[in-house]
Amino acid sequence: MGDISRREFVQAGVAGTALSLAASTALAQTASPSKSEVYVGKGKAEETIGKLMQKMGGMGRFVKPGSRVIVKPNMSFANPPDWGTTTSPAAVRAVCLLCIAAGARRIMVCDNTLREPEACKTQSGIADAVADLKSKGVVIFVPKDPSLFESRSDSRAKALTKTDVVKEVLRADALISLPTAKSHSAGGISLGIKGLMGLVKERGPFHAELDLHLAVAEQLYYITPTLTIIDASRALLDNGPSGPGTVKQLDTFVAGTDPVATDSFGVTLAAWYGKQFEGRQVAHIKKAGELGFGNVESSMISQISV
Repeated sequence: MGDISRREFVQAGVAGTALSLAASTALAQTASPSKSEVYVGKGKAEETIGKLMQKMGGMGRFVKPGSRVIVKPNMSFANPPDWGTTTSPAAVRAVCLLCIAAGARRIMVCDNTLREPEACKTQSGIADAVADLKSKGVVIFVPKDPSLFESRSDSRAKALTKTDVVKEVLRADALISLPTAKSHSAGGISLGIKGLMGLVKERGPFHAELDLHLAVAEQLYYITPTLTIIDASRALLDNGPSGPGTVKQLDTFVAGTDPVATDSFGVTLAAWYGKQFEGRQVAHIKKAGELGFGNVESSMISQISV
């Protein structure tokens, strides 16, 4: 599929900043020379995520006994789960249970919410989903105090040359990115890489001062997911990220260790704004591939079904 035209792009209902409109030549393609594997399953979260992990070698491959784990869902909006704006409570619980079984000492369900933290935790259903797991080391962590962040810089970055990252993320032994699949008015489609914005302090500069798509991709210089599991149990096809919008039940989960390939495959699961897209047509995913963080081209991604 070629890049969509500007006319088609506007008709799709997103501003011209959201998806790539032409092949980029500004950055050299440096993605992984070998294919990336993504693992895809359909069904209920508690069963399907377990099957995905089993196929990937078990959660113990990523979470070691005694480790500190960050689970990063979408939890920014005080909306009910069926709106598709937040990660499903069942998916969050399933991942936490697998981490507990792998021997994790501390599991922090972490997101720097855009709305009031308590309302987000409650209305999303995530608080109830893990309430009985507190004795097993599971806590919900919404970092708001500036002291909970650490300033980082990276000379390789061209847009996001510095940012403040949640300290606990930098200390964690494993980071599991657990995004919901949804549209995004500025980012086009929001999956794992876009969701990393919930682990930095200030998101305003991304939109007001920086090349948004490049800055989103460059978060990977600072935050490296150990594992990405896309919750596409239902997808918010339009009017994201906050909704309400058109929600489609997909009952699908996608997992992988290559954050670019996992997101790129995730894009193909649904028709966004009424149209099908390839991962390379979403600007920040394409740029992440060009920066060498993983494979964006479908020809370089192998699907393994469970």
